Amino acid sequence: MLSPVAALACSPIKVFYVYFERDSATVSPDQILKLDAWMQELRTRYVNHEAIYIGASVNPEERDHDPKGLSLERARNVARVLREELRFSARIALPKSGYVADPASLSNGPTEDSRVLGVQLDFLPACPHECTCQLGDPLHTQQTPR
Repeated sequence: MLSPVAALACSPIKVFYVYFERDSATVSPDQILKLDAWMQELRTRYVNHEAIYIGASVNPEERDHDPKGLSLERARNVARVLREELRFSARIALPKSGYVADPASLSNGPTEDSRVLGVQLDFLPACPHECTCQLGDPLHTQQTPR
């Protein structure tokens, strides 16, 4: 008989939010600077990069609720900034469609001035990283906390 094995949830994914002016898909210069600082931190902390997964949304009060409209335009613009301006060379996974954000989640979610959250980036580092799922892996090296 097999007994249940305790599993610790571990996710090395790092998240970053990109904000937009209402009804706009333009990545503003200050958001590019913040994205650049985040990328610098990731490059310093993680030698190997697996991918960035992009989630794209519009707020309920924005004009374009088409899942292939404004939200995807935002995602494509952020991907372009990552590739062309910040020289991110790992895989960038664009969504097939965007979504209208749930108003309840917006009241508890991240905010920035009067801007709306339009894109969520999920960075997945390649091994090695700090996740305990690698313990026992001969290639894993313990990283010291900062």
